[in-house]
Amino acid sequence: MVDLLAASPLVEDPEELHRAVLEREKILSTGIGLGIAVPHAKVPSADDIVAGIGKTQVPIDYGSIDDEPVRIVVMIAAAPYQQDDYIRALASVTLFLKNNEVRASIIAAETREEIAELIARGSR
Repeated sequence: MVDLLAASPLVEDPEELHRAVLEREKILSTGIGLGIAVPHAKVPSADDIVAGIGKTQVPIDYGSIDDEPVRIVVMIAAAPYQQDDYIRALASVTLFLKNNEVRASIIAAETREEIAELIARGSR
């Protein structure tokens, strides 16, 4: 997921993001339940909020709060000064993914474009 975000020009230092996400996970797992993980970090090398979504073919043990494996991962990075927008982004992603139909559709999607369309429809 770090590599996905690092492909964006908004992330200047992928290693810094990687370290920050791992440090955040040490505090408390970002496996929020329902097969969802939302690893996130604020890093000086992020020029703006950036996010990426991925799904796993095989569920992974993530140490989630409900002890269920994860199938959907959304990583979010932001600059340290973006606290309010960062919190809103985390809340929006969480709320969006708590919808059973959304999760099922993401897992069933066969292409990136299908997932992008689901997200675009959800943000309207």
